[in-house]
Amino acid sequence: MTLPLLDGIRIDGLPVEQLYPGWIALERHPVVGQFEVILFQDEDSGRQACWWIEDGAYKGSHVMALHPDVQDRLLTGMDPVFWPLAEGVLGGDIRDDAVSFRTDLPSTAFRELSGLWLGRHAPHAIFIAAGHADSGEALTCPDGKPVAEGRMKALLSARRGTDVLVVSSPFSAMPVRAQIEMKLGGATAYRFHDALENSVFYLVWDEAAPENRPSFYYPSGPLLISDNPSGPLIPGWILEWFARHSEHADLIRAARPFLPEDFGVGQASSLRTPRVPQAAAAVMKQADSEPEKPSDNSPEVTEIQESEPVQRRSFLPELPLEPPPVLQSPHKKGLFGRFKSLLGRDDH
Repeated sequence: MTLPLLDGIRIDGLPVEQLYPGWIALERHPVVGQFEVILFQDEDSGRQACWWIEDGAYKGSHVMALHPDVQDRLLTGMDPVFWPLAEGVLGGDIRDDAVSFRTDLPSTAFRELSGLWLGRHAPHAIFIAAGHADSGEALTCPDGKPVAEGRMKALLSARRGTDVLVVSSPFSAMPVRAQIEMKLGGATAYRFHDALENSVFYLVWDEAAPENRPSFYYPSGPLLISDNPSGPLIPGWILEWFARHSEHADLIRAARPFLPEDFGVGQASSLRTPRVPQAAAAVMKQADSEPEKPSDNSPEVTEIQESEPVQRRSFLPELPLEPPPVLQSPHKKGLFGRFKSLLGRDDH
């Protein structure tokens, strides 16, 4: 006897009459065109899996297992949902043509779709372990954007509190405020926009181990830094979240930017008083305690020798990439000058 949710489904031309022990069919949904998806769950472990159906015929138990022709038809059918999001809000501005959203598909199925679609259409993000950032070395992202020494290490030391999350941008070092909080099942992501560098990045915490440092995702890099074994799945999870939540555009537009009164709320980790080495502090103390010598007509001049330049390395691995473009950076302002620029109060 055919199971109700499997009515009309054929495997190798025969109707489905039973499942493996312990597995039950939970949901059946149309996807696009002649495609359907059926969600199954193992009653003992709670593990979920999908069947992908085309025109009533079983095609595979994961999108990655589909025959290339079938996979191409399915993913191409999802283009209207994913393209405007991937080319827009994921790593940049909101696109007005992002009007197709899906709230009906099971998360397990939608994550298979979003992850493989992004992997097919977008450049693969360079994935490195967060431990490589512990050296504090500078790095250059795959798109050529530089991150100065210590900034990535400071960013990955960010901790969440009860207030809105404020961190220091790894690109401009200016404090930025989280625009939206995104619940990704077992993880939580925060979207940040650095207005000075016009860059979007994400911090993602694993809720199963919230004390661990977050993962960093920079879609325009594309660069992903994470200690989490599930780190490579993060881009697809975020794209899936946008594809489910049509309200994301209003949330981002309504998000308040960082303001000076946000100091002390959350963590702006790079804005700290620099530590003075003990040896230098001792010299400064001794100089303050010595009486000032009277000046004469022949002041003593001490020649200062410049130290040898320090060779700085990036902790990113050597990759067969095209050489990044040479960036012509504008004159950097002081810290308070950059605050004025951020607030639109630049003095001339």
